[in-house]
Amino acid sequence: MNSESAVGHRSSAISDTAGFEGLSLADVLDARDAYHVHLVRQRHVVATAVGRYLVRSDDTDRTDDGGPLGLTGRLALRPGERPARTLENSGVRPWSWPCVLVFVDEWMDAEEIRDAPDQMVPRRLYLPDGRMIPTCVVYTPGVPTEHDELPAVLSFPSALAGGGYACLTEVQGEQRVGSIGCVVTDGVRTYALTNRHVAGRAGQAITTMVGGAEIPLGSAAGRSVDRVPFERAYPGLAARRTEIAVDAGLIEIDDVNQWTTQIFGIGQLGSMVDLGPETLSLGLLGQPVRAFGGASGLMRGEVTALYYRYHTRNGIEYLADAIVGPRAGQLVTPTRPGDSGTLWVLDDDLGHQSDVPRENAVAGRNRIGAQVPTVRPLALQWGGHRFAGATGTRTTPYALVSFLSTACRALDVEPVESWHADHDLYWGEVGHYTIGARACDLVQPAALRKFFVANRTRISFDLAALAAGDYKTGDKDVFHPLADVPDTVWKARKRGWMRGKEGPNHFADMDDPVSDADPRTLMSMFESDPKSVDPKIWDDFYSSKSVPPNHRGLLPFRVAQLYRVMVEALTDGATTTALAAAGVMAHYVGDACQPLHASRWHDGRIPSEKGVHSDYETAMVTDQRAAIAAGLDATLGTAAPTDTISGHHVAAITVVELMQRTITRLSPDALIDAWVTTDQDSIPGHSEELWRLVGTPTIECIADGCRTLAMLWSSAWREAKAKAPAANPVGAGDLRSLYLDPAFAPSVYLPEHIADW
Repeated sequence: MNSESAVGHRSSAISDTAGFEGLSLADVLDARDAYHVHLVRQRHVVATAVGRYLVRSDDTDRTDDGGPLGLTGRLALRPGERPARTLENSGVRPWSWPCVLVFVDEWMDAEEIRDAPDQMVPRRLYLPDGRMIPTCVVYTPGVPTEHDELPAVLSFPSALAGGGYACLTEVQGEQRVGSIGCVVTDGVRTYALTNRHVAGRAGQAITTMVGGAEIPLGSAAGRSVDRVPFERAYPGLAARRTEIAVDAGLIEIDDVNQWTTQIFGIGQLGSMVDLGPETLSLGLLGQPVRAFGGASGLMRGEVTALYYRYHTRNGIEYLADAIVGPRAGQLVTPTRPGDSGTLWVLDDDLGHQSDVPRENAVAGRNRIGAQVPTVRPLALQWGGHRFAGATGTRTTPYALVSFLSTACRALDVEPVESWHADHDLYWGEVGHYTIGARACDLVQPAALRKFFVANRTRISFDLAALAAGDYKTGDKDVFHPLADVPDTVWKARKRGWMRGKEGPNHFADMDDPVSDADPRTLMSMFESDPKSVDPKIWDDFYSSKSVPPNHRGLLPFRVAQLYRVMVEALTDGATTTALAAAGVMAHYVGDACQPLHASRWHDGRIPSEKGVHSDYETAMVTDQRAAIAAGLDATLGTAAPTDTISGHHVAAITVVELMQRTITRLSPDALIDAWVTTDQDSIPGHSEELWRLVGTPTIECIADGCRTLAMLWSSAWREAKAKAPAANPVGAGDLRSLYLDPAFAPSVYLPEHIADW
């Protein structure tokens, strides 16, 4: 289609709907309010909402010039002759007009409409003053009640609580699980905001699980709101005998020092989206949003509809402020019980964060440090509803939400925006933790394996917690699992915590040539002679390119250094030191099996590709952690033990070999090309599509990293001729004292490795 025809087609779609494009939210609400009683008396109408016209994804209706059919043309078609429209098979187009969405549990075909025309939903609603409002009928067949199981293991390693964390209460002998939305204040006291039905009655104890132990978070403050009259929440907008579901409650915090205003995996709160009669508009429809639920982890979606009437009691209609559903091309919005209380934030251009670099705004982390994005909170989730497709065999969960501004007005509180808000998002942990946890099961011999399994939660988190997304750490924790200490402790930008020379330990640009005239790379030098894996040779190579010391990647030598620390400690009988070195080694081996840590294209080849690193390593790996776990089960279940090595020189070569296998399986160019194809609709790195393209080699790379790490651990014990310790966990305090000591496995630049090589 050329540009002229494209413009013509858009004009044909809009020309006969120009009057409807000018409709406001108030217009559509007026029509819905005037006709609601009539509509719900229709035999098959089950609910109504405000939205934009939904066009079937396979819609072939066209005008004579080939453009999409507008409203006038659609009204000329005989009703009931096209297949049922569902939320699953339709979506909003740029030219979709405002309308009243009418949900029905049975789709009438042309014959049924002919036999019972009075039961057909009218296509247009006429108001006394001449306004005409279109309707859009959506088929939502009945769905049997589904009881989603809660995560089997609710263990949250972080003692620093905040938005996105799960909270537990006990009511009448049953445990209820919900999520923390954010931290709020009434100007005197500080509270955590969640749902009323999660917080419970005044004085109800609220707890969470940290390291398998139940710890208190606070107690229900006794301030809550269930529903508020629509006219009080939105004076001037029409909705008689209607109440808005708010379902918000406050938790009085026991210790404010154990809380942060950040939302885990999302970012730091910015200004709240304040929605009222003067600021609400239909422009909110289709708005991309994201959240982090205590049960589901990271969720993405968009505002599907406004003011969904979901229930009637004694003539009073109950409304949800909005429905959040899947984005275009997204199969589901992965929400489930346990997400009640979750805070949804704007995700349009990352919450309009023009001052936040994209690579940091996506995941809060890049190679040289962390910068937490600022996001604008929109809504508080209080429930969910499953809508079925046309066949009724597959259901899609949608989140029911109340606007945060409505909840805060009702409770007379305000979100706290910047308080204990200087820690990282920690998304990149998942890959490192997975490798460290899985490697424990591959150590040889069996007695040593038992020791590592007993210390799995010192190195990482238990496998069930990883699968459930429970891998949260914060600055107030007594102990950080070792596998991500290099990021969460040594690279953290905090006085007294950061190791200034840590950065180059995490990468090595193996594909960067000397110059245009000299194509030699570190990898080609290795392939010609493995002895080139030598810090002096690498330092000379970098010097020939005038690379500054802080950019001279030395990943293989960092692993070799830790291997040597292990052997020396085991020789001296210092098992705790050996375990500490083994645990942090997991992080660097994890880096070695990530293609972009071995490439000059660490975050794209050109500026427009920035963000690929975090989209792949953090967002995709986090979203697909269940698939990764299943893939590793299949891959590692039949893996034969890897031959051990001896000497730190060979350990460095082993890491380069791992990097070589990694970029052979999934080259940086192939990964970036895949990412580019999925970067659509302002949704960077659509993880589901990216996973479809690179998921298989990703699992193979991680599995290789697990086997290599286990082999290095086994080799160090064998080289030191050390016996397997008793299968007991090493004291977390002892390990913490080690990794906080700058003298433990010091982070140094490449030239400082030469003398000890």
